[in-house]
Amino acid sequence: MDEVSPSNESKDLGGGSGGADDLSAAAMAAAAGLSWRPRQLAFSPYGTVNKVQALRVVVRRPLVARLTKDIVETYQLCNPQLVARLTKDIVETYQLCNPQVKYSEELNLKRYLTSPSIGVLNDGYNNLNSDLILTANYVLINSEQRRYIVKDVLGHGTFGQVAKCWFAEANSFVAVKIIKNQPASYQQAWVELTILTMLNKYDPEDKHHIVHIYDYFVYQRHLCICFELLDTNLYELIKINHFRGLSLSIVQMYSKQILRGLALLKDAVIIHCDLKRENILLCTSVKPAEIKNIDFGSACMEDRTVYSYIQSRYYRSPEVLLGYQYPFQ
Repeated sequence: MDEVSPSNESKDLGGGSGGADDLSAAAMAAAAGLSWRPRQLAFSPYGTVNKVQALRVVVRRPLVARLTKDIVETYQLCNPQLVARLTKDIVETYQLCNPQVKYSEELNLKRYLTSPSIGVLNDGYNNLNSDLILTANYVLINSEQRRYIVKDVLGHGTFGQVAKCWFAEANSFVAVKIIKNQPASYQQAWVELTILTMLNKYDPEDKHHIVHIYDYFVYQRHLCICFELLDTNLYELIKINHFRGLSLSIVQMYSKQILRGLALLKDAVIIHCDLKRENILLCTSVKPAEIKNIDFGSACMEDRTVYSYIQSRYYRSPEVLLGYQYPFQ
């Protein structure tokens, strides 16, 4: 087959009716803005059909949970004054928009203070650890219908939890120790209650630095013991001071108060069995220079030293380590 040179191609295009028709068709296509390229259409790559795409799994929490988390985080970022200003007369504003809006405290978002907060025991009142599930403004009621409004949880342990409560009748805050709904915890707490009640009778003027009991009752099968509200313990105080220790004058002052409490225990023939820095608390700002001895859950009478395994490990006395009798001295 002969090759067609550019000169011959130009001659063919220039002469004859066929060349004129081709030129007119090309001109019309150019005028219409069309571009027909059969080679590109015929040899364009095929799209990949069997390509495996990575699966994207999106786990979304329920809308209520997401909104609740956002609201709590927003409240934490805002100061109380700003929240109060933003929510002032908010119910009245809603009622202007919709007269059928009715407000009740049951509609408030619950802020759980106990973890885990899922009720599985005691008809849903207790979690899996047998702790009473507390929320902010939860109301504890004794047999005389006195109301203790829970504001916060101060601490928790193997015994249960301690809640900071508002006692309206006395117009003051108190600490309520809420014992686990377990026989062993209840029995140990009852021993503490009995011993502290006796010690408070020995010290009616509150001069021996022993924590005082105000009330006790059973609520939802939990023994609740109401104490005076105290501040931080000696260990936390030393920790705040970066473990540099306290001044000699403060050590002397606190030592005298601890010894006064031990003198009262000796008169009552009682052994504390767990005296340590964590169980010596400072009084509130009303009495900044005073301390109180707390946690008599392991205490016993001197002639009834039933248990041989007592005291926290790092504070255990030599006679207990050796398995000897542990008298008051």
